[in-house]
Amino acid sequence: MKYHMNVAISLNQNYFIYTYVMLTSLFANHRETEITVYVLHSELTQEQMEEFQRLAQAYGGNVVSVFVDRAKLCAQLPTTAEWTIEMYYRLMMPDLLPSDVERILYLDVDIIVNKDLGAFYRQDLGDKLFCVCKDVTELKYEVWQQMFGPFLQHGFAYFNSGVMLWNLREIRRQYNFAYYMRVAKELDYKLVAPDQDILNYCHWQQVKYANAAEFNQFARVAHNAGKSYEDVREHVAILHFAGTKPWGADNAHFDIEKIWWDYARMTPYYGQLCEMFVERTMTDASMEKTLRDLLSNIATLEQNLSDSLQLNQRLLEMISPNSTS
Repeated sequence: MKYHMNVAISLNQNYFIYTYVMLTSLFANHRETEITVYVLHSELTQEQMEEFQRLAQAYGGNVVSVFVDRAKLCAQLPTTAEWTIEMYYRLMMPDLLPSDVERILYLDVDIIVNKDLGAFYRQDLGDKLFCVCKDVTELKYEVWQQMFGPFLQHGFAYFNSGVMLWNLREIRRQYNFAYYMRVAKELDYKLVAPDQDILNYCHWQQVKYANAAEFNQFARVAHNAGKSYEDVREHVAILHFAGTKPWGADNAHFDIEKIWWDYARMTPYYGQLCEMFVERTMTDASMEKTLRDLLSNIATLEQNLSDSLQLNQRLLEMISPNSTS
């Protein structure tokens, strides 16, 4: 049976092609679903939005451009090369999206939708405002300990904001962007994973948890756990390339990344993506530096071990009954 699904994403110019791959995976696995994608952005061109629209229409879907005025965001909000200003746009959805959008699935653009999400999207949220997945991150930073420490004895579990089903109808009754910005100010803008920290601080008691291994599987975590390309392809609905990317050259690659490239092959940008990947791989010195640093660390450890063995030998000689000292 056909149903309608609202999806939201946010991105900048640098992520246009990668987002096209993500959207291709979304639409390809929902051929019997009417999907409307709300694109939150500040700099995409009309041509790029038209590209997204042509992709959506090929699968019977639709794309809506939602322009975000960056001037509305406080300059004190922390950003980095990895955490760009666009991450805060999801916090503006209660204000920016049409009032008749009562439920929406927010997806980071560095993911692959590998299966139909109908059951996940239509689930009963009960009295909860969100459905989320627990994050694999340990709360090791002092800022996090101060922020979330008081919650730990009450069942707090840190969740990832890259895949979130929002009950917008209920959220709008109490929350909006101004509310989230007051919280950011209250926390003195001391945020590690900025928007994610804000959402966890505000809503940790108002979330329903889904199985992360199915609906927000971090690719690197799956690889480290010994899962193969075939395992993930068959069982994972949402694969998240948090951290290192399959198109990047600054990391060691692994077979699960081929899933991203499977969907990239379905796009008109596959050749360009391959050329970009080869160019980066041949010119980026990050991995070489990493290996040289490892070799240097190994040499230092070997020297320390050698020094320790020599010291132990001298100590043994000093306490030996046959010692002449």
